[in-house]
Amino acid sequence: MRDQPIRSEELDPNLKLEVIAQEAACDVTACFCCGTCTAGCPIHAVYPEHDPRKITRMINLGMRERALSSPYIWYCDDCYLCEKRCPQNVKFSSLWDVLKNMAAKEGYPLPVSLNQDMCSGCGICVALCPYSAIELQMQNERRVAHLVPNLCQGCGVCAAACPSAVISVNLFEDEQIFTEIEALAA
Repeated sequence: MRDQPIRSEELDPNLKLEVIAQEAACDVTACFCCGTCTAGCPIHAVYPEHDPRKITRMINLGMRERALSSPYIWYCDDCYLCEKRCPQNVKFSSLWDVLKNMAAKEGYPLPVSLNQDMCSGCGICVALCPYSAIELQMQNERRVAHLVPNLCQGCGVCAAACPSAVISVNLFEDEQIFTEIEALAA
């Protein structure tokens, strides 16, 4: 399915400047969309919608809402294959971190939701998260789980392990998961 056409009033020419201004970011304007990053991406092989080249293009065109609301900015597993193969030396992993932080700061959906009011502070999610994306913090004189947005990959390990069921994964709906299981079984 094709994306809806973008209207000129939806474009933000300052987006790429904001991204470049971040200390961790690279010069995203160096990308000329050759596709080498996408061709080598193992996540793209599983989820074709995860396309580093397209997300980079969105940034350069100023498509703020589409770039920051894209669930695919959370998928990168930091294998660095895209960076190793990029002829322009675009540092995609740093770019994803910048986008994740911007998305979290601007209120776009995160891959995981935590109901801190119901959190028991047991720390199981902290111990099991393979990306160290959850930490315990003091809130109202009690320990609660807190998401570190730029580290989260949306894998769902924390949600599966939470005995209080206060963590939910937002990137995948049940129907999407069932469809993928059926496709793999076929």
